[in-house]
Amino acid sequence: MIVSKSKKENYCTEISNGNKYIFSDVTEDKGGKGQYLRPHDLICAGFASCLNITTRMILERKNIEYEEVIVKVDLDKSDENKTKFIYHVDIIGDISDEAKQIVFNMLKNCPVRKTLSKEIEFERI
Repeated sequence: MIVSKSKKENYCTEISNGNKYIFSDVTEDKGGKGQYLRPHDLICAGFASCLNITTRMILERKNIEYEEVIVKVDLDKSDENKTKFIYHVDIIGDISDEAKQIVFNMLKNCPVRKTLSKEIEFERI
């Protein structure tokens, strides 16, 4: 379970899984960025990290050598009736476009993507 505790700084929260801690806030500096990740950034971070891990697992299972995997995720909230995740996966290394396409097609099995694709309910306990 994730626990979020309020900090003294304006809207800053300490987030923990019981073992590790990160911080989140919604304040912005002059450059439009906050000191910490914003809540929607954390949703994108979960999806991005799962895509990265899933890509690497697929590459390793298929014995495809690579140097690095870079994933970028953004959230398009412009339609109030739909949430759209926009993502790009870059596999660095001497890999054919055909092999990359096979990996990209398998990314629909990313566990976080599957979770986010299901009907969502909220239950207060």
